[in-house]
Amino acid sequence: MWSVLTPALWSDEDPPSEKVTVEADLAGGVMATRYQLDSAIDVLMAEAGGWQAGDTVELSAFASKVGDGAWLVPGPRVPESASQFWHTADGAGSIARMAAADRRLWLFDVGRAAFNGVLSPLFSEAAASVLFVRGTSEELAKARRRIADLPSTGAYVMVAVTGPCIHSHAEVTAFLGTTHVHFLPDDGNLVDDSRKVWAGRKGRRREVWSAGAQFASAIAEVLEYSPRGVMRVEAEVN
Repeated sequence: MWSVLTPALWSDEDPPSEKVTVEADLAGGVMATRYQLDSAIDVLMAEAGGWQAGDTVELSAFASKVGDGAWLVPGPRVPESASQFWHTADGAGSIARMAAADRRLWLFDVGRAAFNGVLSPLFSEAAASVLFVRGTSEELAKARRRIADLPSTGAYVMVAVTGPCIHSHAEVTAFLGTTHVHFLPDDGNLVDDSRKVWAGRKGRRREVWSAGAQFASAIAEVLEYSPRGVMRVEAEVN
């Protein structure tokens, strides 16, 4: 959910940059249902397959505009369809190359996909990989194992702990073995928050706004100095 909300909390820019969120979850998408949008992943793949360096990427062909400079590309609702699309020969690779070369900020929500699986091209081209994890002992243990693997992709690795956490922030940071840990609230209202924020940038609750804005600023700082440009991959602990 933060893959949709975070761009809305990005600090104001002049001129504002466009941001594209692509739902690349092999287990099937939820964005189309949540936001009453159609999925056009097949069109995105066709566009990427024919894309060549220097070509202009026309977002309106496959993405839905949800706010000022914000675009969503929902994934197929059915897991079998989502998996089939992303297993298309060089499907992920062609999209990764196009997104990495585009001037806009691309965010890929890959769900629980492995960094060395079918979506590996997204990880390989990403400037930053953000690992989302719940604050339970079991989930944090899984996250620590995955954190050890992600640096091999070459992306800057960040961790976002969402919702209640049974340990102190200092304990969690020390346990995960990285200082790049952010703690984000999740009281079950994030979907509604994202709808309100994009529909006129209103309805921002103080806790969500404050934590989310700091999180977005931290990502923006990483992307500013990354030699890989402005492409980001979000994943969940599996």
